[in-house]
Amino acid sequence: MRLLVTDTTWNIAGLAHALRGEGFYITEAGNAAEALDFAEAGEQDAFLIDPDVPDMAAAALVAQLRAQYPKTVICVVSRRVTEADRAHFLTRGADAMIEWPAKAVEVAAQIRAYVRRAAGFAHPEIAIGPVTIDVARMTVLNGDMPIHLTRLEYELVEMLALRNGTMVTREQLMLQLYAWQDEPDPKIIDVYICRIRAKLAAAGVAQEVIQTSFGQGVRMPVLGRAVLEEVAA
Repeated sequence: MRLLVTDTTWNIAGLAHALRGEGFYITEAGNAAEALDFAEAGEQDAFLIDPDVPDMAAAALVAQLRAQYPKTVICVVSRRVTEADRAHFLTRGADAMIEWPAKAVEVAAQIRAYVRRAAGFAHPEIAIGPVTIDVARMTVLNGDMPIHLTRLEYELVEMLALRNGTMVTREQLMLQLYAWQDEPDPKIIDVYICRIRAKLAAAGVAQEVIQTSFGQGVRMPVLGRAVLEEVAA
């Protein structure tokens, strides 16, 4: 998953470092203006906002991001979360407030849960035909058999799964995998897809789980549903 973090204090810098260790791709913005520029330049799964951004009130930044990106998860990260703070940011469009420092694995699990629920999946296991993508454990399985993917191959599969059958362009995939870094030839996406298909076939998946459409993009069709439903809100 790709996160945009407003890295304006040592506290948030520590969180960004910890989340990299948990498998997230992090884009760090030094202020609100930079965060808005990065958000416009490439797709993000979540925004993590520091309440002390220097050039704009954090609540105004949250409201602007919510207006521009209604389906993207927005979390405000603070060392101390009061009821007043929570009400202040939630009413302006934040999905949650996260108290940090905390155990990185717990914060990572929170963020992954917010992202998959925003995509319409209550449970971390997403069934796409015969294949199961476990977003919490970052694994792909055919039945009980794990399918061993590289980190970039898994990221590509996860992105397609969370888009819930929507066509994703190669440009969007490139931004997700290589945003603001030295990007390879766009044809690398085709190479990754071929490798993933080969690994799925080797694991016994006969069904076409990843579909490509010339000139449009790539998608994982909605062949299944989330494995479990949330019992209660």
